[in-house]
Amino acid sequence: MVKKSEQEDLVNDVESLQLTQDERIFIKASNLFVKKWSKKEPNFIEYFQNEWLTTHNACYEGVGHFTPSTNNALEATNNVIKKEHTLRERLPLSRFKVLAFEIVEKWSKCYERGLKKYNYKQTISLELWTTGYQWVKLNKSILSTECDNLVQYYIPAGDETKITNKFMCKHVVGMAIRLNHCKPPPAAKNVKIGEKRRRGRPSKSKKA
Repeated sequence: MVKKSEQEDLVNDVESLQLTQDERIFIKASNLFVKKWSKKEPNFIEYFQNEWLTTHNACYEGVGHFTPSTNNALEATNNVIKKEHTLRERLPLSRFKVLAFEIVEKWSKCYERGLKKYNYKQTISLELWTTGYQWVKLNKSILSTECDNLVQYYIPAGDETKITNKFMCKHVVGMAIRLNHCKPPPAAKNVKIGEKRRRGRPSKSKKA
C-alpha cells in the first residue's frame, strides 16, 4: 500500500504518534500526520483515518496512564509455569486446578522464607550506564510538554533505541542523568564517546 522508499519514514511517524501521552497532543499530531502524508500516500491515509483515527481512536499511550504497554510480565510468569511445573504438557482442567494451588503455595513459601525477593529498585548494568552517559554527552535537543503537572519528554525521532531485558534503554538512564536524578559510576566514563565497552571487568585506575 505504501511505496518502499517511504515506508521507513512513515513507520517512524506512526510510532511517534502511538507514543503520544495526551489527547490534545494526539489530535494535533494526527492532523499533522494526515496533512503530511495525504498527498504522498492517499490510499494508506484513507485506511489509517478510518481504522485508527475513527474506529479505534484509543490506540495511543496516553489513553492508559501508568499501565503496562505490553504483556511481557504476564508472558514471563507463563513461561515459568510451563518450564518448571506443567513441563509444556497440556493438562486436564482437574489436574491443572490442583497444580495451580500447588504453585501458589510454593511461591508464597519461597517469598515468606526469603528464598525469593521482590525488587523495589531498578538495577542498571555498567554497559547501560555507559551508553546512557555517552548519549548525554551527545547533547541532543529534547522536546518537553507539561500537562496536569506531568512533564513529558520526547526523544528525537529516528534515534536508535534498544530495550534491554531489564525494560530499560539508554534514553531513560540518560534523561535521569540530565535531570540530575542520578549520577553515573566513574567506570561508565572510561569509554570514549562512540565506542562500545569491552567484555570483562573494567580496568583499575592507574596509580597517580
